[in-house]
Amino acid sequence: MKYTPSRQKKLNESNYKDYTLDFQPISNSNGSVQFFDHSQNKKLTIGINVDDIEFKYRVKAEFPPIVADLIDLAVAIYTSDRLASQSLTGKQRRFHVILPVRNPELLSSEPFLAKLDDLLEWTTDSKWVFDFQKRIAPDRLVEHQSLPIAPQGCEVTLWSGGLDALAGLYTRLLMYPEKQFILFGTGSNNSVFARQKRVYQEIQSIFPGRCHLFRLPIRFDDSSEQPKNKLSRARGVVFTLLGSACAYLMGEKVLYLYENGIGAINLPYRESAVGLDHSRSVHPLTLLMVSDLISELVGEEFQVKNPFLFWTKAEMCKALAKNGQDNLPTLTMSCDSPHRQKVSPQCGYCSSCLLRRQSLAASSIKDRTRYVVLHGERPVKEPSLCFLNMQAQVRTLDSLFAVSNEPWITLTKKFPVLDDIVDRTAMAENLLPADMRSRLIQLYQNYISEWNSVESQIANGLLSDQKASSRYVVPSQQS
Repeated sequence: MKYTPSRQKKLNESNYKDYTLDFQPISNSNGSVQFFDHSQNKKLTIGINVDDIEFKYRVKAEFPPIVADLIDLAVAIYTSDRLASQSLTGKQRRFHVILPVRNPELLSSEPFLAKLDDLLEWTTDSKWVFDFQKRIAPDRLVEHQSLPIAPQGCEVTLWSGGLDALAGLYTRLLMYPEKQFILFGTGSNNSVFARQKRVYQEIQSIFPGRCHLFRLPIRFDDSSEQPKNKLSRARGVVFTLLGSACAYLMGEKVLYLYENGIGAINLPYRESAVGLDHSRSVHPLTLLMVSDLISELVGEEFQVKNPFLFWTKAEMCKALAKNGQDNLPTLTMSCDSPHRQKVSPQCGYCSSCLLRRQSLAASSIKDRTRYVVLHGERPVKEPSLCFLNMQAQVRTLDSLFAVSNEPWITLTKKFPVLDDIVDRTAMAENLLPADMRSRLIQLYQNYISEWNSVESQIANGLLSDQKASSRYVVPSQQS
């Protein structure tokens, strides 16, 4: 295999690595990866397989080899990130990934590798070096088998089984009564798969025949010796890469995902926060990078879109509230660190649970979810911490808007990433920069209003005599 000089230099630099993952050809069964942890002089062989057989139900008769490579790449990233431990305060992890693919020349090209490096460093805060080798193995069954029964012209969307996915899908079903939807899910957790199916079945009962569920499980075997990385910041990127493969096989040039703008942009709560304190899974810049990466790979324009970027979570839930669907949110999971209790698995005090509780309260939906913090169970962590951080952020935003007649300038001095989002994604959103700035200002003003209207409700059970404090609070407010 030939490499450009700069590529060869990167491979030489891979001698300074923390982890090496040497994959056998990704397969449906009996696949494996050799995992080397150089810091501990540890070597394991772990089984890893992908079940992509549902892709036989597709629009495209042919299964492009480059799409099969995209699936293999996503599985390799997922496996590497899950097996290698990570600390938010520790040094960057350094990966060397050896992966057999069908098109090593294309995946090893400088334009593709540059986009892949940027995407993975931005989302995982790790360094990655890939050695793409020529795959010498039988194709997976799905690469030859095609049953073109999937309907054409569907909206393909990521399907997590979470509240945003549910509220977004429900809203889109009402907005486009003639459209059908393909819901794509993936991962390695059986309970997540069960929840995805349960929420899908409820939606099917309300909108018969309008949705189709596709899943692509990733399975580990003989991996109990290696603790899994619970941060797994690559998970969202892997989900989006595999969803893009699904959309492309369905003849679509756009993959959708449904996520409220507050959660998608995910501004830091504290000035001391490092980048990956907050996930960038569905950040606007992440979606732009994935769009560019897929376009480079397939040789034509492909986009990943979030139609709810300028909506709060409460605004997304309003369609459920209007139609009296208070029971549906209970089926979904939002918690960052679900507890093991079967009765109350969602903690109720992590940032994701708090945004969920705030949005349901602000949209006047009775929250029937049993949270640990509200039902007498013992919290694992200090239950007030995330609330105080979120409260401080809201007060900071409120203060910024109150002290200036130029809200965008004031806002971006505190959160400069917002300027970057507008500069780089306004065109993809089909908006003029000035219009996008106005919509983002409105997004945060709406969120402030919603939070303030229900803050006392969601503070229940979280606070003693503590008061919110944050270096984000502007001086005039501190005085």
